[in-house]
Amino acid sequence: MQSYFSRPFRLFVLLIGLVCWVHPALAETVKRIGVLDYLGAKHSLTHWAQTADSLSAAFPDVRFELVALDIDGLDAALNAGELDFVLTNPGNYAELEFRHHISRIATAEEDQPVASTLVTADGFESMEDLVGKKLAVMTTEAFGGFQVIWAEMHKQDPTLPRRVELVQTGYPMQNVAEAVLDGKADAAVMRTCTLELLQKQNPARYGALRGFALRHDMPTDCAISSPIYPNWPFAKTPKTDAAFAKQVAVTLLSIQEGNLWTVPLDYQSVHDVLRQLQIGPYARTGPISLSDFIEDYRDWLIILAGALIFWAIYSVRIESLVRKRTRDLKKTNEKLKQEMAERKRAEEADRQHQRELEHVARLSILGEMASSIAHELNQPLAAISNYAQGCLLRIKADRFSSADMELASTEIAQQAQRAAEVVKRIRAFVRKKESKPVTITVPELVADCAAVYAASANRAGVRVILDLAPGLPALRVDPIQIQQVVLNLVQNAIDAMNEEAAERREAILTVREKEEGGRGILLSVRDFGHGMDEEDLGHFAEAFYTTKTEGIGLGLALSRSIVEAHGGSMRAFSPSDGPGLEVAIWLPAGETE
Repeated sequence: MQSYFSRPFRLFVLLIGLVCWVHPALAETVKRIGVLDYLGAKHSLTHWAQTADSLSAAFPDVRFELVALDIDGLDAALNAGELDFVLTNPGNYAELEFRHHISRIATAEEDQPVASTLVTADGFESMEDLVGKKLAVMTTEAFGGFQVIWAEMHKQDPTLPRRVELVQTGYPMQNVAEAVLDGKADAAVMRTCTLELLQKQNPARYGALRGFALRHDMPTDCAISSPIYPNWPFAKTPKTDAAFAKQVAVTLLSIQEGNLWTVPLDYQSVHDVLRQLQIGPYARTGPISLSDFIEDYRDWLIILAGALIFWAIYSVRIESLVRKRTRDLKKTNEKLKQEMAERKRAEEADRQHQRELEHVARLSILGEMASSIAHELNQPLAAISNYAQGCLLRIKADRFSSADMELASTEIAQQAQRAAEVVKRIRAFVRKKESKPVTITVPELVADCAAVYAASANRAGVRVILDLAPGLPALRVDPIQIQQVVLNLVQNAIDAMNEEAAERREAILTVREKEEGGRGILLSVRDFGHGMDEEDLGHFAEAFYTTKTEGIGLGLALSRSIVEAHGGSMRAFSPSDGPGLEVAIWLPAGETE
């Protein structure tokens, strides 16, 4: 037979046969179905393989190819125009419908329910147990793996999601279970029935996990923590011919085995979730309307309105209280001013009374010294009289020379000056006048006092010993008042020794510089008389308390008030080296003018 056909003919026949063999493959069309991969590519391709096979069988010249992609992969493939159909969860479908204008032509029937299950290895019972805990999710874009349970948290407590820390593990869904088992999270969100599937595949690994916050009113045997939503849609992309998509839809609805399909269901409940979470087609990209603002922050606005109302009421209340208290304060101020004026008048009266008492006390001291002062005056007066009579006798005897006359005149003048000085000091001591502090040295002050108490001390046979330290600071005081205090102390010392033996009648007036809260001098008068017992010392310088039989108890009280008015202090104590009493006054030093 080979002889009947030439070589070119045989090559032509071979070429014809080859074309006939290749033609069916060249004529076949591929339709790519993008499938959301949430549990691993193998699971996704295996789970939906019957649907692809049924479609391929119904269209001999078309091969339907499943492509397992995650959410980002589906979005990228649609952008590139690489997909003809999409098979994904209802939440992702709503997003892709908005972004890429895909449209569902059928809905899966009797498949794994679209819902969420909260999973943990701890003792959690409710969503509130998640506060302050870590919650593992694949991605915040997962519908059953995050968005559904997040919406349930918002319904239960709008603040609950803010108090839960999210841990995103990425795909596949086994990662969230692993995060819980490895201690990286306290709980996880899984699509309903996924926990049971994992436990069936590997009970040793996933047996420790259990669902919580469960609902028992749903038609499923799996642990479930949320309502059930419409199942996965089968959607066509804009590049797919509508007539062909219609034939595909009819084929899907006619499938009797494997993956079963029904007409597209109502996805309003899915849109409600997305709207509540403000994601997908409901994500806000422009200005927020007033109604949306009120809806979003209704609870805060109610709290703010309540706070403003409370503040308004509080402000009105405070304002009324301020006005009332202002009126009360004004009345109180007027009353206080009146009381201050009355107190000022009373204090002025007290000061006047104090001056009167001081004057009386000085007169009392002067009265006690009167006989001694009279004796002091009698001496210069007697001397003047003697010199005058001597002069007369010499004149009568004609034995009076000019030298005698000059000597007598000088002595008479000195004695007259001595008497005048005594009178001057007494008049200054008893004169009533306003207190006027001046700067005076301590020796000068003591000398003025000595001129007054010397006669009384001499008459009583008391030796007053002065012990003044050198370099004493000057004082800024009223000299007459301080002189009154010193004279009172010296006179008390003289009176305390009127029954003592002559050799024991001695008073020591000591002045030393001493620090007592500041620089100052300590002036003390020590006697060797009968002294005071503990009870009398307890009443020292107390008004109207006296140990004298004829005393009125005002001298020491006035003396202490004078000392304290000058910023000083006064005290008395029994000496440790013998009988008697020592009274000390401390006065602050003053500036020298």
